[in-house]
Amino acid sequence: MNWFTRTKKALSRSSLLVSVGIALSAPWLSVQAAQEAVINVQGVGAVEVTPNAYSVTLVVEEEGDTVGKLNTQLDSDLRSVVKFLLNQGLEEKHIQSMQVRLQPRYVNTPQGRQQQGFTLSRDISITSTDLDSFDKVLDGVLKRGVDRIQQFNFISLSEGSAYQQALVAAVKDAKQRAQLLAKELQIEVGEVVAISETGGNMPIPVMRAEAFSKDMSMSLPGQERVEARINVSFKIVQ
Repeated sequence: MNWFTRTKKALSRSSLLVSVGIALSAPWLSVQAAQEAVINVQGVGAVEVTPNAYSVTLVVEEEGDTVGKLNTQLDSDLRSVVKFLLNQGLEEKHIQSMQVRLQPRYVNTPQGRQQQGFTLSRDISITSTDLDSFDKVLDGVLKRGVDRIQQFNFISLSEGSAYQQALVAAVKDAKQRAQLLAKELQIEVGEVVAISETGGNMPIPVMRAEAFSKDMSMSLPGQERVEARINVSFKIVQ
């Protein structure tokens, strides 16, 4: 084989390798282009609802040296509170009192920080649709052994349905935003390639018990904004 023949074959093999390299890289370039050809928008939907109920967590607490004695005292307070709540028209299914906490109690002495007995507490969570009687209920439980009001919220029992409505509104909002962008860019919006929820309502702030009795006399439920947010990616039609 002469020099000319060997050179011709070498050039043929090089051309083949270049062709294969281009063929292999072409699909990658096509996929990358397809991934970049999208419009990403955020849709926001909101529904205003009027609270039709309230929820509150009551804390009954006892301190002492013997757990058995503390439990007896706590059980007596709990029975008194629950009996009063039932007399006010609350249903048993709307009263929960399962959460119990037992902690060692420490005090500062000349000899340092030392344990002196225990603190036993129990939470009573209630929900009621009688908004006009919440002040009477709170006054009554505070007279029957409740030591703290941990939190009070005006709530809407239909909030789950309201959130679904807000979610539908968020989808429509995302579609409108994408179409507006596409119109300005002189392109067309295609099918949805990705969608995800990004958030909803923020909880109502918790109120401390110390200022609760003064502040609640001037409180009104008002309206609550139920909000939904989504991210949507639309394919761009070339």
